[in-house]
This record gives sequence, C-alpha cells and structure tokens, in this order.
Amino acid sequence: MAEAAMKQSSSEQSDSRRRGRPRSQKSKNAILKATNALLLRSSVQDLSIEAIAKKAKVGKTTIYRWWPNKTAIVMDALVSQPGIQSPLPTPRNNAEAVIMQLDKLIRLLDGSNGETIIQLFSEAQADERAQKIFSDTFLTPLLDAIEFSIEEGQKSKEFRASLDTKMVVDMLCGPIFFRLMSRPHEMTNDFRDNYPKEAVRLISA
Repeated sequence: MAEAAMKQSSSEQSDSRRRGRPRSQKSKNAILKATNALLLRSSVQDLSIEAIAKKAKVGKTTIYRWWPNKTAIVMDALVSQPGIQSPLPTPRNNAEAVIMQLDKLIRLLDGSNGETIIQLFSEAQADERAQKIFSDTFLTPLLDAIEFSIEEGQKSKEFRASLDTKMVVDMLCGPIFFRLMSRPHEMTNDFRDNYPKEAVRLISA
C-alpha cells in the first residue's frame, strides 16, 4: 500500500511538472514579446528589467530565471523575431550561401533592429559579461557560418585558395557594420540587392 502511495505521489509530481512547463514557456514568450514591444519606443539604455516585467506581467525573479542581465534578454528578443529565425533556403553553391548570409545580416541590421544592435554594442563595451553575451549570441554564430561557407568554397574552387578566411569575413561584414554606424539611412534595398553579390565577386576564384 505504501508502495502504491509512493507511485501515485511520483505520478502527481510528474504531472505537475508537465503542467508547469507550458506556463513557464508562456511566461518566457511574454517576456520576449514585451521586450521587442518596448524596444520600439525605448532605447536599450533606457530599458529596464522592471519595465519588461511590468509589460510581460511577470515578476523580476521570473526574468532572472532565464537571463542574467538586460543584454541577454534583448539579444534573445531580437533573435526570437519570426523573420530572424527563418532558415535560409538551400543554396546551389557556396558563393550563393555567402550571398544569402550577407543578405540576412543586412536585413537583421535594417531599421529599428539596427539601432538596437548599435546600442547593445555600445553598452556591452562597459560590461565584460554583456560583451560575451553579445558575441556568443549574435556575432560568433553569424561569422562562423560565413567562414564555413568560404572554407567550403575554397575546397570547391569557388573562392581563391590563398584567402585568409577570418580576414575575408572581416572584409565582407565590415562595410555592412560601417554603413550601419555611419550612414544607417543608406541601408537600402539597393544596397541589400547589390552589396552581397559584389562582395562575393571580389573573393571568387
């Protein structure tokens, strides 16, 4: 009888955990949605954990259950946006893969998202932990994907074998970030249509 009671208790606890997970995910989604909504009318510097919690209708402890600081929340909120999460189409070759990756970067940095990225980058300079989150969440996955496509393109002789891949990644992405920082109004459809193709042409074999 005692064994049956223990099994029932264990089953109830398991059911309770299963029931709790959807609520937890719902709260997490509400936090990300609230963060994106607040960023439309507030800078990263002015945004606060308190404001996010109030907008999402959760406690601050709920937020800190998933994120160590504001930078981490904002980065996750950005990458959770539907257009950002969409996978790229299957490229015909590595040159097309790089073009698609550069195109996605330009789209990500266009408009209000670009302003948020600039603010995050600025804020991260004064906080080593925030800088690591910015790099790990945003920069490193993006740059690694482009570097991989270049290396594969060298193997297939699409790109020059003598290229230093890390330097090429800097050369390809640098002008995009420079335009974002200095002339954001020129992050136009024309730039998005032409720059990736021209950049890939310059490194082609």
